[in-house]
Amino acid sequence: MKRGASARLLAALAAGSLLVAACSGDDESTDGTTAETTAETSGGETTVADTGGETTVAETTPVAEGWAVDTEACIDPDAANAPIEGEIKIGSAMPLTGGVAAAAFAPVKGGFEAYINYANENGLLGDMTVSATIEDDQYNKDLTPGAVSKQIDAGVHLFSGIIGSPNNAAVRDTLNEECIPQLNALTGSPAWGEVEDYPWTTGILVPYTVESKVYAAQLAELYPEGATVALFYVNNEFGQVYADAFKELAGDYNLEIVDEQTIEATDAAPPTSQITSIAAKAPDVVMAVPLGAGCIGFLTELAAAKAQNAGWAPATFITNTCASSLILGAAGAAADGLYTSGNLKDVVAPSNAEDPAVKEYLAYMESQGLADIAATAAAGWTTAEVTVAIIKQAMESPEGLTRASIINAARNFEYTPMLARDGVVDKMNGAEDAFLAESLQVLQYDFETATFTDIGELITEFETS
Repeated sequence: MKRGASARLLAALAAGSLLVAACSGDDESTDGTTAETTAETSGGETTVADTGGETTVAETTPVAEGWAVDTEACIDPDAANAPIEGEIKIGSAMPLTGGVAAAAFAPVKGGFEAYINYANENGLLGDMTVSATIEDDQYNKDLTPGAVSKQIDAGVHLFSGIIGSPNNAAVRDTLNEECIPQLNALTGSPAWGEVEDYPWTTGILVPYTVESKVYAAQLAELYPEGATVALFYVNNEFGQVYADAFKELAGDYNLEIVDEQTIEATDAAPPTSQITSIAAKAPDVVMAVPLGAGCIGFLTELAAAKAQNAGWAPATFITNTCASSLILGAAGAAADGLYTSGNLKDVVAPSNAEDPAVKEYLAYMESQGLADIAATAAAGWTTAEVTVAIIKQAMESPEGLTRASIINAARNFEYTPMLARDGVVDKMNGAEDAFLAESLQVLQYDFETATFTDIGELITEFETS
């Protein structure tokens, strides 16, 4: 495992910073009632809470056990293998203050906390209580180590749902050195697949490399005779990963890249010159990887360029990091018709109105006073749900609940979240399959209804196993 001389001090040097912007949301919770819930773990007991509502079955299926963490590499092996009893404490770091980042991610925090409440109210972990503490790092990687250290000192057993690639990277050495599970990083960096060097760190989002390949595959469906493509991406590791993966596959799908434009992550100015260059080439497709506020700026500039170039109406694909209804809503009509992707159900789509899981989710969010953020809180809800399912599987392992059994459960895991799209299965299999999610549905956004339409079938061809 990679070590630093003092991980808590040196981790702050890892990675660069990200930018994000969107509208605000309410993240306060109130007590409420729940629907009937069944949480079932393969090989264990089934917990049922009946309050007169719908029934949801959440089932985990451990894959054949073959991977186990080496606790002898830990600073304190006994602590990594010590039983956890009574209450399991989850820590996280998210931007709670600091302007637009806090506004954008408030729904994630609200959804995460809502599911923790839901799990406790429904006894999903039996007599075990689960709690979550979310510290504020203002989306600043230099503040994440302090937020995490504070929670370690307070006795947190694991971390989950830390937002941002640089933020997770800034504490990865610390958590691996101290053998504390760092589950479900809310970022699609391929770095979370480095099992040998960082066995205690996992991600929950589809890797950016896979997302880029999904778009290339979908373009081959839309343009069977081939197409010209312009790339626009933020000039940092995040954007480069997307661009490199897309370029690697472009030739296989008869896609010709005719222009390639970038923007600096710290550049708040609209990408006028970049879009002007792209428009001059009149490509069939624009593949875009902007970031945060840049999502809105890109869409606005592209809409203006299309208006100035009669007859040019390129298909626009944009990373799903921009696919929040908050961001697309702020972009307005400029977002209409764009293609993106996702693997969760659109909980506000009329087509899902009678879906039992969606109905149960929306009812609970309403009971918590969170109905207004339900659409964007689903990511936080699902992250907490997967975390609780991992904990439940660890509880039912021969070792019982320990930090080591939690990471072992996470890496020997198969589960379908309640809001997952049909056909989506989250699974990991040690070092052979280090990514929880690798299937995506391509979507098209409708500005008038603020909903997404499925394009084609769920793309599963990039699943590792």
